[in-house]
Amino acid sequence: MKFICMIVGTIITILFIICLLKGGTYDEWVEGLEKKMYPLRGIYGAGFVLANSKIIAIKNVKYDELNNYAKLYYEPKYADYYAQVIWAQVLSFVSLILGIGLILSGILNSGLFVILTVGFAAATTYFFLTQLKNRLKKREEECLEELPEVVSTMALLINSGMIITEVWNTVAYSKDGEIYNLMKESCEDINNGVAVGNAIHKFGVLSNSPNVRKFASMLVQSIDKGGRELAEFLAQQSTEMLNLKRQIMLQKGEAAASKLVLPTGLIFLGIIFMIITTAVGTLI
Repeated sequence: MKFICMIVGTIITILFIICLLKGGTYDEWVEGLEKKMYPLRGIYGAGFVLANSKIIAIKNVKYDELNNYAKLYYEPKYADYYAQVIWAQVLSFVSLILGIGLILSGILNSGLFVILTVGFAAATTYFFLTQLKNRLKKREEECLEELPEVVSTMALLINSGMIITEVWNTVAYSKDGEIYNLMKESCEDINNGVAVGNAIHKFGVLSNSPNVRKFASMLVQSIDKGGRELAEFLAQQSTEMLNLKRQIMLQKGEAAASKLVLPTGLIFLGIIFMIITTAVGTLI
């Protein structure tokens, strides 16, 4: 067991070092990546080399899933790039963890350390492969929470006489938040010559929220009709979104209450145990 771990760990580590040296050509690929989401970017070159080798095929179901998530989280034209980066990230970390972990397992002659190494590598893989999905879920939730305020503000500004592009721009730069950031991207698209309707439609898609997509689609239709119908639509949506916000708050309250059931129950059992223990001690 000891020698097997040492041999396998050494082979993986040597392979990782060789790939890392060969992967220097990919340094430019990772320079602009976000540090928080893509830590230790300097080792990703090894992952790129492994991903492009015949040993590990990069094109698979999981890669296609990553590509789809990247299309929503980033610009669609950059989706393939980010999918490759995440795949290289996974391969880099897993090979490094397995190499060092198995060598240490051999040195310590510990089967438990082997299990911990494999478990940590699996957990790391899962974390990086689901990171985009989790971020999209968070964006969806935050966009849904912020939507009622956005719609209410838009309704007020439209009724004050502003045109839709001015309203969109004013609301987008009024605050920071997921939905406001997506609106800012739409403003940049409009400034670059993209049609207002197309920019708003893209905003709805990138939000990853069915409610936001529905609002964006209906807003584009109202813009096409123009005039009074747009003001009436926003006023109606403002009322509906306030009701939606109440529902969200109620759901959050119920979710918070359900999370408290287990700790409350454990505290209650602890109190009962203390009372019984004290009573038994008194009788004895």
